[in-house]
Amino acid sequence: MFESKEQLYEHVEVHSDIERNKEIMNRKKKANQNESVKPKVKKVE
Repeated sequence: MFESKEQLYEHVEVHSDIERNKEIMNRKKKANQNESVKPKVKKVE
């Protein structure tokens, strides 16, 4: 499947980056949803 361990490691690194990016996107989406629930009030000092 992979010609060398180097290719295998590269594939694993790319895959883990994709998974990490998905996790980050999911967290951002949740954060955005939480923000949209709260009324946006800017404090003027």
